[in-house]
Amino acid sequence: MKRYFLRLFLFSIPVFLYVLVIVVVDPYNFLNVSHIISDKDKFTVIQRTDESSPRGNILWKTIEFRRNPCKKVIIGDSQGKDIDVDLIKEITGDQYYNFCFPGASFRTMFETFWFTAEHAELETVYFQVAFMNYNAEREYDIFHFAMDYFDKPVNYFTTKEIFFDAVANLAWVTTRNPWIVQRSYEFLPADRMEDVAQFRLNLFFSKYAYPTKYAAEFRKIISYCNKKNIKLVFFILPVYEGVDKHLQKTGLTDEKARFKQDIHALGKTIDLDLLTDIKANRDNFFDYFHPNKTMMDSLVRKIWVKEEVVK
Repeated sequence: MKRYFLRLFLFSIPVFLYVLVIVVVDPYNFLNVSHIISDKDKFTVIQRTDESSPRGNILWKTIEFRRNPCKKVIIGDSQGKDIDVDLIKEITGDQYYNFCFPGASFRTMFETFWFTAEHAELETVYFQVAFMNYNAEREYDIFHFAMDYFDKPVNYFTTKEIFFDAVANLAWVTTRNPWIVQRSYEFLPADRMEDVAQFRLNLFFSKYAYPTKYAAEFRKIISYCNKKNIKLVFFILPVYEGVDKHLQKTGLTDEKARFKQDIHALGKTIDLDLLTDIKANRDNFFDYFHPNKTMMDSLVRKIWVKEEVVK
């Protein structure tokens, strides 16, 4: 019997250590009992790779929002993830929450809206929308990266991704090795970034089908906002002109125009993709789709200062 308990004890040691690491590091503040690692470091680690960033941003932001709901939100994809809510507050005096996720599809954005509506008495919603995701061939939903843990909290201790994130946090705070947190495409040199841009052009536009279902989803959201007296604004961020040239070559120019018509028909729309001087300068963008920090701050000022449709 003693030998049995000894074996049981020895077996339980690695399990105990594993659980202890998750509890102490708590890479997403899901448990919210230990803050030995700062939120800034944890969020930096989330962005470390193109795999960790989409799932990590969704889980981090949904946990944070549930804990501290905000009445003004921005919903979108990776194009809007660098929108600085502190800058918006400086301009308007209002606190916003940035719910833009890398890898988010329109389906993910719809789920995000209803999540925010469930957890906050919304007053204002800004929808950042992009043609690169307005495609029935890109019909997927990654919001489950949050709901999997809300529905079954035990998953926080049983999924390998959470463990890898915890280890990455420990490695980052103990070594400060930039390789740990700089493996995303955003840190690539210029020549390799061009390769990524071409890859994504093919990824987004090699197959296209008009997304007929999205109109009904937006009508539900618009109806809810009208009923609740929620201000709803749509905005389109600029992309590098190389995207438009690619669309011309692949015969998708008319489809992009139809996308814009659909969005304008939904309600107030701010179309910053009409700013040709910005689109013509490659230095304004990380790759072909994402404005850099300086340009994004400039675009934020255009949206939240003027709040008018660009014609």
